Amino acid sequence: MNNAQHPINALPNGYRLQEYELVRVLGFGGFGMTYLGYDHHLDKPVAIKEYLPSDIAIRTVGNSVVPQASEFQGDFSWGLDRFLDEARTLARFDHRHLVKVYRFFEAHNTAYIVMEYVEGEPLSAYLNRKGVLTEAELKAILHPILDGLEVVHRADFLHRDIKPGNIVIRDEDHSPVLIDFGAARQAVGAKSRSVTSIVTPGYAPIEQYESRGDQGPWTDIYALGCLCYRALTDDVPVPAMDRVRRDPLIPISDRCKSGASQEFLAAIDHALQVDETARPQSVSAWRAELGDAPVVAPPVEAKLEARVDDAPPVPETEISPPPDTQCPEPARSQDAVPKSVDDPEQQDKERKKDRLVWIILGVTVLWFMISCLSS
Repeated sequence: MNNAQHPINALPNGYRLQEYELVRVLGFGGFGMTYLGYDHHLDKPVAIKEYLPSDIAIRTVGNSVVPQASEFQGDFSWGLDRFLDEARTLARFDHRHLVKVYRFFEAHNTAYIVMEYVEGEPLSAYLNRKGVLTEAELKAILHPILDGLEVVHRADFLHRDIKPGNIVIRDEDHSPVLIDFGAARQAVGAKSRSVTSIVTPGYAPIEQYESRGDQGPWTDIYALGCLCYRALTDDVPVPAMDRVRRDPLIPISDRCKSGASQEFLAAIDHALQVDETARPQSVSAWRAELGDAPVVAPPVEAKLEARVDDAPPVPETEISPPPDTQCPEPARSQDAVPKSVDDPEQQDKERKKDRLVWIILGVTVLWFMISCLSS
């Protein structure tokens, strides 16, 4: 983001918040700002989210954030409490596929959440570049995200804004990470303005359009079903509000008959049911429908060890010495190679030599006897 795109309410680049220096704005929306920061204590980059609901608050002189009018004070304070509650909840999670929250603090009459800065490519950009994914490619992203999401759901918490833009594919190992939880954002939006302005059309289920909709794990599962639909077809599903009476969405099991297994496609269609009670009610239930996760190849060393351990026992009489793995010695000329005592040619020469000795000895004895008889 260049200076021309720098949001008017954002803190300036280079600004210091305690030990953090703000490098640039990573993103912004109706709920606040997210900055790339640098932690001068730990010498590493971080992401910093600032609570700044732009519909009801502004930044004033001294960089404080205040409600635009006294009538918004209640909503502003209530939203700030939800923002801090979300930070406390997220800080409890320590999972490879969930963005890590390091700490949070209050300053400038608002609050900040300091998080892991995930270096990588948003799934939205990845999909725009690739077009569509194979079933195996999609499962390699989906199953790790489900691992992390199951941890979140066990804590009675929801993400509420799953979409390709909120998943990052790490540069270092291509693993997916779920970022930018939307629970507090939706709570504030539902209280202070139209709910339709804080959901993501095409990914939000029908219950998120209702101020008292019945939300649960099935809410995040619907969003993941939409993400799968987009990844396999290159089309974002029809918004949930447009599916209530005459549903125009073509089931993915009809659109991708030859593009993936029927088991996998049927599980996605199940997640995309408009009625929340007709969807899988938990991550574990949906995972059972999706089929096996992709097998990740173990390191070479582990694979070699497994082969040795799994090999059937060899009978003792058939055991042969291991092959010589050392480098061979350089070849020498024939004259320089000593003959073995077991060499047949050498043995024949030795026998001939012995016979010659015995012949000479015998002639000598015979000559001596003749000489004696003559005298």
